Amino acid sequence: MNFKKLLFFVALFCFQFTFSQNFDYSILAIPDSLKQNANSVVLNSNTKITLESSKKMIVSRKKVVAVLNKLGDRNSQIVIHYDSSNEIKKVRAYVYNAMGVEIKDIKKRDFTDRSAADGISLFNDGRLIYYNYVPTSYPYTIYYEYEVESSNTAFIPRWYPYASYHQGVVKSSYEITYPTYLSIQKAEKNFENYTIAKSTKPNTLTYEINNSPAIKYEELCPSSLKIMPWLIVASNKFRLENVDGSANNWTEFGKWMYDNLIVSRMALPESTKTKVKQMVDGIEDPVEKARIIYDYVQEKTRYISVQVGIGGWMPMLATDVDKLGYGDCKALTNYTKSLLDEVGVESYHVLLYGGPIKSLEKDLASPQGNHMILYVPSDKRDNWLECTSQIDPFGYQGTFTDNRDVLVITPEGGKLKHTGIYKTEDSFQNTKANYKINNEGNIEAQIKIRSGGIQYSDHFIIENKSKRDIEAHYKSDYWSYVNNINLKNYAFTNNRDSIIFTENIELGASKYASFSGDRMLFTINAFNRALDVPKRYRNRKLPFEIARGFIDKDEFKISLPADYNIEALPNNIDVKNKFGSYTLSIEKIDEKNLKYTRVFKLNEGLYPAKDYKAYRDFRKKIAKQDKNKIVLIKSTP
Repeated sequence: MNFKKLLFFVALFCFQFTFSQNFDYSILAIPDSLKQNANSVVLNSNTKITLESSKKMIVSRKKVVAVLNKLGDRNSQIVIHYDSSNEIKKVRAYVYNAMGVEIKDIKKRDFTDRSAADGISLFNDGRLIYYNYVPTSYPYTIYYEYEVESSNTAFIPRWYPYASYHQGVVKSSYEITYPTYLSIQKAEKNFENYTIAKSTKPNTLTYEINNSPAIKYEELCPSSLKIMPWLIVASNKFRLENVDGSANNWTEFGKWMYDNLIVSRMALPESTKTKVKQMVDGIEDPVEKARIIYDYVQEKTRYISVQVGIGGWMPMLATDVDKLGYGDCKALTNYTKSLLDEVGVESYHVLLYGGPIKSLEKDLASPQGNHMILYVPSDKRDNWLECTSQIDPFGYQGTFTDNRDVLVITPEGGKLKHTGIYKTEDSFQNTKANYKINNEGNIEAQIKIRSGGIQYSDHFIIENKSKRDIEAHYKSDYWSYVNNINLKNYAFTNNRDSIIFTENIELGASKYASFSGDRMLFTINAFNRALDVPKRYRNRKLPFEIARGFIDKDEFKISLPADYNIEALPNNIDVKNKFGSYTLSIEKIDEKNLKYTRVFKLNEGLYPAKDYKAYRDFRKKIAKQDKNKIVLIKSTP
């Protein structure tokens, strides 16, 4: 062995020896307090961001995670995204057994490299490498490190000390350094409930958390973003796919978006301009014009995601959408606005987070959000248009874009607004039914269900399903507690103007009732039972959330069998508390006919852990009442 080779192996040995001495990978080194309720434990996580300029960023990451059981495996996955603007400079990983002995050396060639396409994108030039370790035993520890160099500085990685519930943290740190001419904005979320060391030095911010126990998931708890600590930072000057930007406030950021990403994309062919003007000829009301244009876009286009380069933020040309008939949320929103401009209707692009309720961070102006819709103001109401949907009525938000802070992008700049909120009373479901039960315990029923507000979205999608899926919906999902349903007939009416969906159903169900000697027993609430009861906790720690309220009103008229008389009826009930209300009444019309009336109202809200038992008791009481049975006795000759 020559001297150079010997020197190399000595250096390698020294590196590995020093590396192993600097850290104890043994599971035995983890404090018991951090393993309690944990599926995995972060032994050490370090994220270092170096902003060399507004045009160059280096992200270095080192992380050690101990996986205690199978449920913790997902926290050992390594995923690194890259594209033409983000280059992976290095990556390495190691796996250690429970005693801290290295059992696997993972090199870059061991990673799987694939497209980051989401399955619905027309174009997507993003790629990723990933590695999923398949363990032969538990526990084990995985260490990985990587470095990514990026010319995009618009999206500075955030700090999430916890990756999930049921994860303890021994140590997690975050550092960002930046040149003096840049200003760094930051938003510290949920720090007040954790011990986090912070240091602010010239051109450097550092954060560190130590020995933080796992957070046990509890039913109905809010999003982890409302519970766990996390940090978001942004630079006032940035680059996005070779487009320079600045954002000291939301007005500036909106102005940058409009001037650089939007205004040049709105031109339309002359033939299309003429066509849409003819479509609204003679109509004065701008909202009615917008409704006609929106229906036209729904019929003409379809949604396909486009994620090439700045395509993640810049819309396709309106002319291309007009010609091709497809686009992503930005493209279809931009196309709809371009059409509305031609017919004199005021409208604006809107940047937001789509999905579960999540607002833009108002205190930090930066590229945020994952979705775009269109805002059409009017004297009577704000209209928020989901331009990617081919079935949503005009102005209907549903649960994807409601009740959140968003950025309205105008030629003058960005303006923060809050999208529409569906009031509890507006999110209704009214069920009326006439059903009769015969001597054999079989029922025949005619049912009418009207739904609106948030509950509209739970119902109207059924009208476009196949007969097989419709039958499965009623038999296996909606009325899963009713056996032997025979769906005889159904018809739907979708009023897209009032946004009310109506279902008319005719069905039968054999053996609905049960028998005990001369007695027949059956549940009087045949068609709308709220049977879910939240899980019991002896010592709940987390708050709980009812994200959206609703109100159900039910009225059933029941014809009893000829050969049976009423022996016992459930009692009427009236309950009201901070969570909502529940009323039930049974009226005896005559010896063979009953009227059942039920109203269940649930209020949205974020409630402290101490209220959970009261809420669970409320739901238990409702479930019990919704399962109450009528007792009939066979009449004597």
